[in-house]
Amino acid sequence: MKLGVVLPIWQLSVTDAEKLTLKAEELGLDGVFVPDHILAKPATTQHYGPSWPDPFSLLAFLSGRTRRIQIGASVIVLPYRNPLVTAKAAATVDQVSSGRFIFGVGVGWDEEEFRDLGLAFRQRGAITDEYLKIIKAAWASDVPSFSGKYFSFSGATFAPRPLQKPHPPIWVGGMPGTLSSPAMRRVAELGDAWHPLGLGLDDLEKGIGKIREMATKAGRRDAIGVAPRNLLAFTDRAKGGGRAAFEGSPEEIGADIRRAQALGCHYLTFDLPRGEVGGMARAMERLVKEVKPIASVR
Repeated sequence: MKLGVVLPIWQLSVTDAEKLTLKAEELGLDGVFVPDHILAKPATTQHYGPSWPDPFSLLAFLSGRTRRIQIGASVIVLPYRNPLVTAKAAATVDQVSSGRFIFGVGVGWDEEEFRDLGLAFRQRGAITDEYLKIIKAAWASDVPSFSGKYFSFSGATFAPRPLQKPHPPIWVGGMPGTLSSPAMRRVAELGDAWHPLGLGLDDLEKGIGKIREMATKAGRRDAIGVAPRNLLAFTDRAKGGGRAAFEGSPEEIGADIRRAQALGCHYLTFDLPRGEVGGMARAMERLVKEVKPIASVR
């Protein structure tokens, strides 16, 4: 099982993001991920912060500063951009990173941001489904074509295509803290891994069971991985009962990782604790030096 971290880019400078990425690679972590917003409306600023660099540009830069670590999006909001523009940006990041890109996707949640971008918030799920099909079609052929409800194209080349074959891993996220049926259906039919945000381990177990049923019906049971995203929260002493997943002492977090692995997770991604950059770096160090040996993660 692999371990990665999600950079809180809404509070980081590009230099900070670079430092943390280099530190993650030095420590031997497997991946670094960045989220996506275009406009920071009040709800987004309240929950996160005001600064949102373009994820594809930032990931391309970080790939050039590293050699081994995977770089990914957690997650690209697919309805925000023309799907062919997204496909081209993602393919380029995969090329410049020598095939280290992970393409996390979601439908978005900030209705005001959709409104300002001139997008149909209520149709974002259907748009995301079609856009995923468009992107996969663009990646699959030198001269792709597609005819859909929201978008159609033909008669033009699409290059460069991604380095990874058949394409970069597509991780599908959903509404934080919920077992999102649309997201689970989306990953069962169109994705490569389920990437839920902020689920407890009991809910994660339930979701994995549901996705396996859906994927089996779609003829894709063995094609779907599980890569949850949770806050990494170290405490000075053991928390005991009532704690959130991956919160507590190194021993408690290690036990959570072992359970997640037993449930079938192949990749765990962690939001770093908020605060100063030094604290985020120390959290990564503790994850690798204190938790990883307890969790027996190879």
